[in-house]
Amino acid sequence: MTILNVAVIGSGGRARAHFPIIQKLSDKYKLLAICDIDEERAKATANELGVNAYTDIEQMLDKEKPNACLIATQAESHHVIGQVLADRKIHILTETPIALTVLCANLMIESANRNGVYLEVSENVRRWPHERLKRKIVEHGLLGKIKKFYLSYTSGSYHGISGIRAILGSEAVDVMGEFPESDDIRERGYINWSDDISGVYEYCRSKGNYWETNGIKANLLANDLHIFDENKFLKIITETTGEGNKKTIKNSYIQTDPPIIWESHLQQYPLPSEDEVAVADAWYSLYNAIIYNKQLDYGAENAKKDIELLMAIRGSATEGRKISLPMTEANEHEKRLHSEFRDVYKIDIMELTLEHLKKKYTLPDRLREFMYYGKTLAQ
Repeated sequence: MTILNVAVIGSGGRARAHFPIIQKLSDKYKLLAICDIDEERAKATANELGVNAYTDIEQMLDKEKPNACLIATQAESHHVIGQVLADRKIHILTETPIALTVLCANLMIESANRNGVYLEVSENVRRWPHERLKRKIVEHGLLGKIKKFYLSYTSGSYHGISGIRAILGSEAVDVMGEFPESDDIRERGYINWSDDISGVYEYCRSKGNYWETNGIKANLLANDLHIFDENKFLKIITETTGEGNKKTIKNSYIQTDPPIIWESHLQQYPLPSEDEVAVADAWYSLYNAIIYNKQLDYGAENAKKDIELLMAIRGSATEGRKISLPMTEANEHEKRLHSEFRDVYKIDIMELTLEHLKKKYTLPDRLREFMYYGKTLAQ
């Protein structure tokens, strides 16, 4: 079996979720090096993993010549690093979101397509075993015709959007957004979906991460299935197999008659948690694309749709009008976001280079809030 050489750019929290997974997938990947602008952290992490440490991305690429790289830096740098990797014909797995705005995502996608490299995105939520099962429940017709959904997500709204898109298996057609005057709800979007589905997305502190899908026969309420005719509530169950360091998730299922089961295709690896399965699945997708020319399981276009819907909600709230999807141009929110970035760093985010990323920086609170929550608390 072909083993691909990989490097990781960034060594913070998200990168650390990947290191043990790469090691577990040792029949497919070999970790060569990590790169981080924090030299002390880079060396400490590299020593821990037994690989080489770098603070300069291009130097690492020149010396190590990896087949693929993980981008695990802050979102505003993804499109910069992605273009450099693509130009060197290096396949890419990037952490979420794919990029800060649709414009930035387009740069990454265009570079990957132009250079014939694969660009996969490590979106975990839709890859969790119980979320895979929810899609199967819908495909089996247990919900009947889906009429509406509700989504609250507070730890990266694009994750929740990705999850609900996967369950519905269709796309949003337009959205009306708002920024409520509420301490509990930071943003809200009223979304019309294809197939006559409507739904509401909120960043709702009191509800946290919660979503439901409502059909004419049954509802999916978080991880419960409520079947109307039988007035029955069935819980999604995730089953593991093996013991100790060989423990792994076997499947997710629901005890309907007959049971509906999602069986893990990664049982040969010790992956005892749903997040580990999700991260491994992203690497597995990239490997199958590179080696066997298979379609990516998720891919950059899907990831762009997640961020596009979020940008549309915020753009609609900013402009006070309904926005249709897919968007054909940048909306006012995206323009303001780029403008805020330029005001702070004196350069447009679209013009960033690797040289700019060599400087350590911390996002000011105002810019961070605007980037990740759609508006600042002061607005």
